[in-house]
Amino acid sequence: MTRWDVTVVGAGPAGSTAARELARGGARVCLLDRARFPRPKACGGALSPRVLRHIPPGFESLLRAEVRRAVFTFRSGRPFELTSTVPMSYMVCRDEFDAWLRDQAEGVGACVRDGLAVSAVERRGSEFLVRVNGETLRSDWVIGADGASSVVAAQLFPRRPPARAIAVEAEVAWPAGQAADTVLVDVGRYPGGYGWAFPKGDRVNVGVMLDFAHGRELRGAMDAFVHGLPGVPVEWRGCSLTAPVSAPAREPAPCAAAGALLVGDAARLTDPFLGEGIYPAIRSGAFAASALLASRDPAEAAERYERSVAAAIWPEIAAAARLAAVLHRMPRWWHRILARMPNALLEYVALLTGEESYTGLLRHVVDRLGVAGGDWLLHRLRVPLPGQRRSVVR
Repeated sequence: MTRWDVTVVGAGPAGSTAARELARGGARVCLLDRARFPRPKACGGALSPRVLRHIPPGFESLLRAEVRRAVFTFRSGRPFELTSTVPMSYMVCRDEFDAWLRDQAEGVGACVRDGLAVSAVERRGSEFLVRVNGETLRSDWVIGADGASSVVAAQLFPRRPPARAIAVEAEVAWPAGQAADTVLVDVGRYPGGYGWAFPKGDRVNVGVMLDFAHGRELRGAMDAFVHGLPGVPVEWRGCSLTAPVSAPAREPAPCAAAGALLVGDAARLTDPFLGEGIYPAIRSGAFAASALLASRDPAEAAERYERSVAAAIWPEIAAAARLAAVLHRMPRWWHRILARMPNALLEYVALLTGEESYTGLLRHVVDRLGVAGGDWLLHRLRVPLPGQRRSVVR
């Protein structure tokens, strides 16, 4: 057996961030992943500008594109666009980005071991036994960062809500002459989600997200979306990846217990509106490391981590879920409204840059629509009716 202070299972953005910060703080950390890096990952690979404040310097060489323009369509037609003076997002390839984050953790002292699949996680007294490929690792703490289908979560947190959505994506050759700074977002044929095309220099990432209940429609929706993209190769199936989108359905999932923490997708910390998980993954990984370094008491550290997630991550996810509940289910109406006032979307750009929050954006939606949106809409967004708006908690 090998003894560690912390075993981190999963070397994606959440796990690598947690391992890096723990190692910097002097903890003996083992970072495990079942894949060998670099490895493909089902993800659009869009970094919001606010993410950049929470990752180490040196990421610039990984950026494939800087997006300042977005085109929105309804069933591949009726386009309108938004142009921003500041970047809306930065594009990376997840195999490159995740390998770089993993190397950052290793560079400050974390022991990194990939190609090892965790078969069991067992609590024994005050420590954990993590079994991998016939070997057993012992540690005081275990952090589950192993994604939406987390082994750590399944064995230590069995009562968890299912993933809310499912997505398929592929990276294909980028058509010559297409704008390298433009994303395309299509709505109308994707229950609970949308289709996207993200530029990445010599390639484009195309994908579709749907409610999990409509999973059987996923590949048909992807076919229809890709066929509506001029110049994009339609043969995407051979290079596609499918994965659940680990957003909570209604309530937060359990993410902490004495000696065990869940971060990122394993904790169901994914934006339900866009399906974006990199930002909450990196934030939750840092919160987990900070909680463990601040307290030697397992129960106190778990409580500290839960408080951080409850204060800084969950309110945003809850507000995003309220927007998603209405926008994803009324795409024709919303597309028509936003096409008439596209600059209203600049408030969403402010969210991506970190100058605005989802809770603030929710208030802007209510203020803009007011009575025109109807009492039904305001009720679905769970905000006070027009005569009661002053009571909104700010």
